[in-house]
Amino acid sequence: MNCDRIARWYRWFEYAGFGRALERRREAFLGDVANARRVLALGDGDGRALAALLAAAPQACVDYIDISARMLVLARERSGREHVNYRCEDARVAPLPTAEYDLIVTHFFLDCFDETDLEPLIARLADAATPQARWLISEFRGNGWLVRALYFFFRIATDLRTRRLVDHHPLLNRHGFRLVRYQTAWRELLASELWERGAAATASV
Repeated sequence: MNCDRIARWYRWFEYAGFGRALERRREAFLGDVANARRVLALGDGDGRALAALLAAAPQACVDYIDISARMLVLARERSGREHVNYRCEDARVAPLPTAEYDLIVTHFFLDCFDETDLEPLIARLADAATPQARWLISEFRGNGWLVRALYFFFRIATDLRTRRLVDHHPLLNRHGFRLVRYQTAWRELLASELWERGAAATASV
């Protein structure tokens, strides 16, 4: 999903529809990842979540990948260049090192992919993660009328092809990640998740 056309107004669209609810979902478990050192953040948009992550994990070095060049400009303006490598690339094909990242961050990102793309994408990200990596995820839940309306909006605004949410839980489980913390908001429409590789599952969905 390339948000170049709406990059400057994206934050205000979000606030108009959800207030600060999406920001709270992105920041829910930052205290749990304060010791992160090598971070891969994907499709994170205008840099608000990046700024919060850098404040929570000041020793982290981040590879920040987004397909939208204008979103990357906004993120760089907001969060600066120190400790961040900004990459304007498609996450589905962007070169990634093996077993490099101790934290993966995908906020409202996995919901941009259908079954055909999501399974190989998660496999690629899992290969890039260390054996004890953690994964922060924020997502919508369900395929009710509001989620369908959001897909319709982004189909018009960004040419997004995906039309429904795909369950990422079995895909992460397949690569050794277990859900350890979980929160919902907006009558369970919004979810924040913290996954750990090799950990025993302690949260339920």
